[in-house]
Amino acid sequence: MTTRTFPLQTNGQRSYIRLTKVLDFFEPEIFGGNLKSNRARQMASVQYGSQAPITDDIPVNHNFFRTRQSGVVTKFLDDHKLEKGSLIKIERLAPYTYRFTPG
Repeated sequence: MTTRTFPLQTNGQRSYIRLTKVLDFFEPEIFGGNLKSNRARQMASVQYGSQAPITDDIPVNHNFFRTRQSGVVTKFLDDHKLEKGSLIKIERLAPYTYRFTPG
């Protein structure tokens, strides 16, 4: 299992985690096109804390996982009282399989 720790960067709605500092951690196959209709060839399994994993990809024009409407990121950040600058750990559990936890 490989891990990286990085400071949280997010938006005002706390609906995503900016991955700019760790983009090289992810396999290139999970990067999709700009539109939802152009999903990645290989989708990733992403787990935020102890929540159920979701299937997602990273749009090439953004530095965060595509899914934002379901509230999983906001719930994760709220549950752990994470604010901008808090440390986040991402673990690669298996190929294309990731888990975010407080760092």
